[in-house]
Amino acid sequence: MNSQSPKNDDLRKREQELQERERALRLRELEAEIMQPPVMPTVKHNPPESNLQQRMRNLIKTAKFVGLIAVAGILFVVVFRIGTFLASALIVGVIAWVAYKLFLERDRPNR
Repeated sequence: MNSQSPKNDDLRKREQELQERERALRLRELEAEIMQPPVMPTVKHNPPESNLQQRMRNLIKTAKFVGLIAVAGILFVVVFRIGTFLASALIVGVIAWVAYKLFLERDRPNR
């Protein structure tokens, strides 16, 4: 047992030294956290807008919205009229083609 006792003592000493180093390291980490305050994000201070500026901003937003609605309405009317014209032309063309096939094609003599 005497031969293992110095080995065990040596292992215990090394383990104690390692634990002391770990404690010292953790203590330094905690001190660094305490000494350095957390960094908060900064926000630029904007002075409050005057009543006139708020009204102008709201007026501009409203004008943009009304303009968008007007453009969409005009675009809808234009597309609707073009579509109606094309559909009418197609219907008239089909009726003319059917009338041609029914009434005029039979009158030709076969060669």
